Amino acid sequence: MAQDDAAVKTALIIMYVIGVVCLGITFFLLDKVNGKWFTKFSVGLVGVILVMGIILVNVINLN
Repeated sequence: MAQDDAAVKTALIIMYVIGVVCLGITFFLLDKVNGKWFTKFSVGLVGVILVMGIILVNVINLN
């Protein structure tokens, strides 16, 4: 059971890091294409990253 918990935590951390990297790339591309980095799409991505972060903190703090 402990191995399963560790695997889930590792997967969540990797997903969070990938999400943050994608967010940074998206902001960079939006700035280059539209001349502005703040759009409805980027706000949605920020919301997803924040929800993922809350889930990650809750899972880690359960132990």
